[in-house]
Amino acid sequence: MSETTTQSAQPQDGTVETPQAQPPALTVADLRNVRTIIDISSSRGAFRGAELKSIGEVYDKLDTFLKAVDAKAEEQKTDEDTAEATSKEEK
Repeated sequence: MSETTTQSAQPQDGTVETPQAQPPALTVADLRNVRTIIDISSSRGAFRGAELKSIGEVYDKLDTFLKAVDAKAEEQKTDEDTAEATSKEEK
């Protein structure tokens, strides 16, 4: 039997580059899905009475955050529309 050796690509200075793990991405769409999951689970009776307070608190925080994100996005859209209309008027 013959042994085969393979040489991995390493920088000339002898250092080894390790791939960096990507942090998990959590998007606003994911948070909206979580809010929907809580709504559906609650309507189907998936939570015990004692759990409802803490689940409600998390839901309220999540809902407040998402409403703030939506308001900011709407504000930016309005600002962009205004800037676009102004630039068209100047032409």
